[in-house]
Amino acid sequence: MAKKLMSIVFVLVLTLGFLATPAKAAIPVSYESSIQLRNLTDSDGTITLTFYDLTGEEVASVPDEIEANETKSYYQSSMPIDAGFNGSVVIASSVEVAAESNIVGLNSSNNPISYAAYGGFSEGSNEVYLPTLFKNNYGYNTFYYVQNSGSVATDVEITYSDGITNEISDLQPGQSKIIKQSEEAHTLKVFSGTLASTDSPIVVTVVEEGNTLFSYNGFGSGSTNPIMPLVNQNNYGYFTGIQIQNTGDSDTIVTVSYTPSISGTACSETRTVPAGASKTFSQYVFYERKDESDDPNFETDCVMDETFIGSGKVSTNTASMPLVAVVNQLQIADNKGGAYAAFDPSSGKQKIIYPLIMDRNYGYFTSWSIVNVGSAAIPAESLICRVTGTSNEGPIDKEFKNDSEIPVNGSWTLNHLDVIADGFVGGATCLGPSGSQLIGTSNQLGIGSRWAGIDTLLVSEGFVVIP
Repeated sequence: MAKKLMSIVFVLVLTLGFLATPAKAAIPVSYESSIQLRNLTDSDGTITLTFYDLTGEEVASVPDEIEANETKSYYQSSMPIDAGFNGSVVIASSVEVAAESNIVGLNSSNNPISYAAYGGFSEGSNEVYLPTLFKNNYGYNTFYYVQNSGSVATDVEITYSDGITNEISDLQPGQSKIIKQSEEAHTLKVFSGTLASTDSPIVVTVVEEGNTLFSYNGFGSGSTNPIMPLVNQNNYGYFTGIQIQNTGDSDTIVTVSYTPSISGTACSETRTVPAGASKTFSQYVFYERKDESDDPNFETDCVMDETFIGSGKVSTNTASMPLVAVVNQLQIADNKGGAYAAFDPSSGKQKIIYPLIMDRNYGYFTSWSIVNVGSAAIPAESLICRVTGTSNEGPIDKEFKNDSEIPVNGSWTLNHLDVIADGFVGGATCLGPSGSQLIGTSNQLGIGSRWAGIDTLLVSEGFVVIP
């Protein structure tokens, strides 16, 4: 049987990191990672996890088995790697799988202080776009891992929207390299980047590091109308910033339309996004006002300080330029944050897979937001999500259905706290009616006294597949 390959760039480090200073005590000094793997099929399968260090050398290979529709987790302590390992892993499977990684930021006492999540790659690209990069932006910096996912060595040219350039020479197959924006000569605090590989496809994962931790995957292509399944504003202190990058060669005027799912008023905002650059949406029309006199095309009817919970979509793109976008969610008071990548609506499918779903798992729970990107409304109780896994009560197999109609571009949000089972850990498969097209995200959040003041928000994309 043919194997499905998934290349995943991990921050699997214990000793590598950025040393904290008294002024930035919440910044991690080291990192650990875990892997959550979900079998997308009704058949049992075999898998192999192969670990590579930053030179591209294979350091370990582990065979394993995964049952039909099963979620398996791999933690730092159970991985065949030494403390201080820094590199990547490739997962080969006899069945189709989806994988995501959780990154844990540790302080000098080796205690967790921040978390982030990102998905695995099924393929690379010769061009990769990074909409959100920081250098000392209110204490935040970014770094990213570039991995050669091809079979021959390659050079990588890096161009940033502020005019700074960088390059990677002779990146070997399987090899990863870390690029830190704090060590580059940037004069802007917020900018975007484009990576072009000469001979092999590459994959890139970005980490935003500060008092909270964010992570997202670089984009191999853009969309004229990307969609954001979850947008929060003034939601118990949470707000959302959307960074949209124009990867085309002409300026374009972009309108993002916001549709409420739980709270708020439908509205929109319009901004000019220059070629090769990025602009921030959502944050400055709901959460805080900013002088927009430099953009004659700026326009909005969004209600300042209103509680908004819903979704967003690029509804106008005057020059039809390819766009990519990263969505950051942040709660400043408790230093909680997470990020996810916006979706191309044409990627929507009838089925969504969530590799990790939780309810009261050491204080952690999840929620999902699923957007209808099809051409027809989804009737009530016709979108069925099957949740399977283990709990303190034993094995769990439950179904959840949308309680009301989901209109076109509308969304269904479900909080899993206290609704599945105490101590539940597992995954979910969500199937819409025939012909429907769905995309979605999942939030992970830790609450309770043990997590007070710790960044316990993680956000990841659901995996869309053909039933």
